[in-house]
Amino acid sequence: MSIGENIKKAIVDTVEGAGDVGTALIEAVASVANSALTSGQEVGGNLISVPAELIKSGLSELSEIGQTGAEAVQGLVTGIADAVEKSTVDTAEGITSVAQQGIESAQDVGSDLGQTAVGIVQGSVNGVSKAGGDAGQALESAVTGVLKGAKNISTDAVDAVSQALGETVSGAKEIIGRILN
Repeated sequence: MSIGENIKKAIVDTVEGAGDVGTALIEAVASVANSALTSGQEVGGNLISVPAELIKSGLSELSEIGQTGAEAVQGLVTGIADAVEKSTVDTAEGITSVAQQGIESAQDVGSDLGQTAVGIVQGSVNGVSKAGGDAGQALESAVTGVLKGAKNISTDAVDAVSQALGETVSGAKEIIGRILN
């Protein structure tokens, strides 16, 4: 069963208890992330691809139900980042991968890139912190990944992401300045 199919199955299994589809989706992605990363389930022969595939699938599913704001994205990424921190995946590499794929997937589904970037970065910090990891490193990795993804889209995407993060996320402006200069 693919990661996307696992997410859909987990949603069906949890929607009744969660109360709404968006919450169930977020909980399902976190559950799949934990089980896939702790069991060593690989995507394309590579464990680091698991978190990136989860964010791609999760954002697509959130988009289908009309939940693409920063709060929904933050909830989604918190669960994935928590699983990355607890797994054997290098946290910095995993978070950078999730952030990059997340912003590129947001572009694919037509989500607001600034809001998505804020949700990704805040979710990364929350998830890694929740698992007892280094919040500063999570911030650095998430901002780096979001900017890499935005650069793959356009200079306008870089501007939108930089502005949203600089105005909203404490410490992001300094990281952005180091990366872009």
